[in-house]
Amino acid sequence: MTESPQRIAELLALYRRTHYDVALPGGIRATLRIDEPPPRSITEWIAADAHAVYLTACNPHSRTLTAADNEARLDELRRRLRRAGARWLEGTAAIPDQPWREASLLTAGLPLERFDTLARAFGQNASVHVRADAPARLRLHRGDWRGLAPPGDALEWDDG
Repeated sequence: MTESPQRIAELLALYRRTHYDVALPGGIRATLRIDEPPPRSITEWIAADAHAVYLTACNPHSRTLTAADNEARLDELRRRLRRAGARWLEGTAAIPDQPWREASLLTAGLPLERFDTLARAFGQNASVHVRADAPARLRLHRGDWRGLAPPGDALEWDDG
């Protein structure tokens, strides 16, 4: 199900505009943005882990599902993360001044390749790769987009 180069460019532009909000312990909220360094509160949460990944199981391949279907998928993602020994924080991805909201998780404690496997298993086009020492990057999980996606410094590819 390969999208057109125009549709891919539109989706990537939307992902770049998105605010990736995270609910941290103590009622603190923080926001990740593509190509911006993570807030200090998030780098402190990442701590000894090399990275974190902002991930969802909702709306595979950007196709809208019902709220019940999305919640069931997110519950399954949480179960898989728990079994793998990962940790996570709840989050919501949203574009300011737009009605779209998507429940998501900021996850840590696993190798990047394990997060890639989960993203592909749940049909995700992309996730957000977060390191304490670098700007957040959009990580693409669609091999069929390679060569079709416009180049960008804040993009990286899942090679799985």
